[in-house]
Amino acid sequence: MTSLPRYALHLPDGRWAYHLPEPDRRPGTRTGVYADGEPVKRLVPLVDAKGNWYTSDHRAEKITAVYQPQPETIGYELSDPTALSTRYPAKLTPEEWNERSDDHDEYWTLYRSVTRDRAPVEYVYEGPFLPLEGRQPPAPDEPQWRADLPTELTQRAEYRHCFPGHIPGLKQYLEARIKRMPRVQYCFVDYQGAPGIHVTLRVPFDEPRTVFRPDTGRRGQPLKSGRTVQVLVDRRLDLPVPAAVYGPNYETALADWERQVAFWLAQVEEAAVAACSACDGKGYVPHGALDPKAAAQQL
Repeated sequence: MTSLPRYALHLPDGRWAYHLPEPDRRPGTRTGVYADGEPVKRLVPLVDAKGNWYTSDHRAEKITAVYQPQPETIGYELSDPTALSTRYPAKLTPEEWNERSDDHDEYWTLYRSVTRDRAPVEYVYEGPFLPLEGRQPPAPDEPQWRADLPTELTQRAEYRHCFPGHIPGLKQYLEARIKRMPRVQYCFVDYQGAPGIHVTLRVPFDEPRTVFRPDTGRRGQPLKSGRTVQVLVDRRLDLPVPAAVYGPNYETALADWERQVAFWLAQVEEAAVAACSACDGKGYVPHGALDPKAAAQQL
């Protein structure tokens, strides 16, 4: 019996999921996987590159995989009848083939192997499968999870999402999203040692303002020519975004992650509105600072 425990993951929709990797020494080509004799299905969408997760509609007592071994070579027969002779008989046993082919390469072209199928081999995934409650593991394109694992699970990475831990990289994820938003000029993470995300937006007035900007000559002197440009106001936001999202399991933390992403992006969207002409663009919090306690209460 394996020294590491196996687990049956009870999904929210009622199915049971099992992580069933190929054995180290595969007895052949896998032709099926079964839970108590009933075929199981691969978990879709795939959450690992090798598709090792399978699901059944019940908690299985016994999980097996069936393999078809490579066919057994029982002899060799002459593929070119015109070459029939004492040296090249019509048939060779495997032992005769090995004796002759080692020293004479022509046997490889004159003979073809004769095979017969071997009986299928059953591989048993030894249990017991301990039950866990939770959603399926995060897919490669989802936020990843770092679990605070109990000792017995340190070598069971496929079940980490069911235990307390955190999703790292919230600030970096939001930085990439914010940089693509309209009117964002700069976006920095932990700028000059100040934790959080620091955003600078350039917004127009609600009643458009323009100013004439003269061209300059070779010596820097203003010229009569020039162009009319729109007047923009700089707004700064200092967002106290945490580095990671913590939770008792991945599913809970992911819901919080998505809520925080929506909240912080909304702060930038709201700050990107046009500046008030009546107050000369000063009708917003100086420097756009968002109080950390107020932010925590809104979250």
